[in-house]
Amino acid sequence: MKKKIQKVKKKIVNSVHIIKMVLMTAIIISVGSLIFNTELVRLFSKVHKIFESTKQIDKDLEFKIKKITKDYPIEAMATEIAKQDEEVAAFLVAIAKKESGWGNYTPKYKGKECYNYWGFRRKRLLMGSGGHTCFDNPVDAVNTVANRIEDLIAKGIDTPREMVIWKCGSRCSSDRGARKWIADVRFYYNKMTE
Repeated sequence: MKKKIQKVKKKIVNSVHIIKMVLMTAIIISVGSLIFNTELVRLFSKVHKIFESTKQIDKDLEFKIKKITKDYPIEAMATEIAKQDEEVAAFLVAIAKKESGWGNYTPKYKGKECYNYWGFRRKRLLMGSGGHTCFDNPVDAVNTVANRIEDLIAKGIDTPREMVIWKCGSRCSSDRGARKWIADVRFYYNKMTE
């Protein structure tokens, strides 16, 4: 009888160890996958930057951006923004005005600038205050946000009224805050496209 009890105890102990090992493996895989996916996104962003750097600067667009954003932090990004399509550039400037006052109010990570002038939220290894994405540098910021805007435009979201999903998703286009967001973004979008 003692041998049977000992065998049962041994099986229970072995089962518990196996369960712990399986759980630890699952946790390690999950954390590793999250880190890997985040790092993979960063790697793709860096590769994308290499190809993006071949885009030509629209000098007229750059001049317009610098004139409109003079003496604001975003002015330093004018050259990179001027590499984008005119419509994308217009949204970059207009949304940044509304979301951060062209870089005056931005998320930080441990006191360090995140270069997130657009209220952009997509999971990355470094996340700034308020759950906002932290970018590696201004070029990474412009290219990442421009890609998202390009995706939205490709889906037919190409006016400030439709772009309000940037602020609050698809359920808010009629509330007062959304109407103000649309009006403010439209004002600067129109200044960029006139």
